[in-house]
Amino acid sequence: MSSRLALLLMTALTVHGAIAADTPATQTAPPCALTAAPRNVEYPWMSIERWRGMHAEQVARAAKGDIDVMFLGDSITEMWSKPVWDANFGQLKAANFGIGGDHTGNVLWRLQDPAIARLQPKLVVLLIGVNNLNLCGETPEQVFGGIQAVVGRLRAQYPAARILLNAVLPSGAKPDEPVRQRIVALDKMVATLDDGQRVFFNDYGAHFIGTDGTLSAENQPDFLHLSEKGYRIWAAAMRPDIERLLNQPRPAQPVVLAADDVRAFAAAPAGFDQARAGVAQGRIEEFSYDSSITGTRRKANVYLPAGYTAQRRYPVLYLLHGIGGNHDEWRGYVHAQAILDNLIADGKAVPMIVVMPNGRALADDRPPPGERTFTPAHIAGFTAFERELPEVLVPAIDARYPTMAGGAQRAIAGLSMGGGQSLNIGLGHPEIFGWVGAFSAAPNLKAAAALLPEGGHVQPRLLYLSCGNQDGLIAGSQTLHRYLKEHGIAHIWNVDEHAHDRESWADNLYHYAQLIFRQGGGAPAAQQ
Repeated sequence: MSSRLALLLMTALTVHGAIAADTPATQTAPPCALTAAPRNVEYPWMSIERWRGMHAEQVARAAKGDIDVMFLGDSITEMWSKPVWDANFGQLKAANFGIGGDHTGNVLWRLQDPAIARLQPKLVVLLIGVNNLNLCGETPEQVFGGIQAVVGRLRAQYPAARILLNAVLPSGAKPDEPVRQRIVALDKMVATLDDGQRVFFNDYGAHFIGTDGTLSAENQPDFLHLSEKGYRIWAAAMRPDIERLLNQPRPAQPVVLAADDVRAFAAAPAGFDQARAGVAQGRIEEFSYDSSITGTRRKANVYLPAGYTAQRRYPVLYLLHGIGGNHDEWRGYVHAQAILDNLIADGKAVPMIVVMPNGRALADDRPPPGERTFTPAHIAGFTAFERELPEVLVPAIDARYPTMAGGAQRAIAGLSMGGGQSLNIGLGHPEIFGWVGAFSAAPNLKAAAALLPEGGHVQPRLLYLSCGNQDGLIAGSQTLHRYLKEHGIAHIWNVDEHAHDRESWADNLYHYAQLIFRQGGGAPAAQQ
């Protein structure tokens, strides 16, 4: 038994057998449920100073971003053992925001921190409320109000996240103990917060209750906190639901437009994405390279402009595809070759090499069946490609083709999942990419503060963002645009009349290709 759990157990047993307490013998019950406040009570097992230190550690973790799964709650959430945590959640970009003794008011206060508020989790796993009952002496109805307030705050603060709302786990050795009855009453109310779209309630307590209604000291030594075996039971029960909620496609969010969510350019002219008679055409060839990331030989399509010669050096554009596509998506679906041929022939774009790679850095990099599109393993391939492209593919292209060196001669852009990758890669490597574009970026883009932190970050020559005003994924791009405006970072924000579709992506390639590799980059002062 851990020393922390042993102290909690001894504390609980000294309070006249009050099993449900993280509580000392005397305690003034503050108004906990709806009052957002920091910890103001000294406990034998955690001082206020230590509580503040734990909160500071969690704020520091939040500031780093890159969190997909956010665990939030009290000591039961806090006390996961590292082996159980790593085995079940280590591959899920999960972070633990539990602090022992917290009630709903403490959680409401902690969520207000700017670094925590800026997170963009895909899933929040919430377990809170038992300390409202036992430390604050609140009724199930009062506690329900507090949990409802936390859920409401999470919904407003993380609009793209799903919430796995845990029932308060059973405590009290026997089913007729008052604390157990209060928890049963509370959980019936909490279950009503499940809306089947954003909030998903689940009562895992049945996994801890024996056939006679009693709890096992082997799983819950003080009939409240979990042993390592108890955590394994909870993880085994919860893990499938976590994976299901992470993997399900997210429903489109309602589109809410601001006054500046408008076109920066007129729509491309008719026929801009079709081969034109009399226009010299470039060619597309297959390029193979050895990937140290996957341990396999991988392929990319490379566009060489009309009149290409090895005796001339060219700037390079990297175009990244969406989550269901591959290296053929820009060529076959969006008609990138025709768009570029026409622009170069008209003198509107400079002759350039265009690399269209497979952005799925997996040993088997084929698009998976539809039911596996959103699995963690598939998503991990796109994350791995954010290393492969700058570390492996760029040097391989430079070694094979007559490219120009330096970020001023290298651009990157992508659609949907590839749009998020382009921002993550391009802004993360300003020395490699001086021109960065994202068309209808998916939620894989990192938080704005991580992409462009205040102070000391080299800004690209051009940062181009676009999305359709009918696209349910526009919120992420809007958030980035607002951050850029607030921090005076020059960029283009082009909102067209399309949805999440090829028409938008083709139109924006048409505009983006005319701006890159030119002096000034074309970023309008009005959007700085």
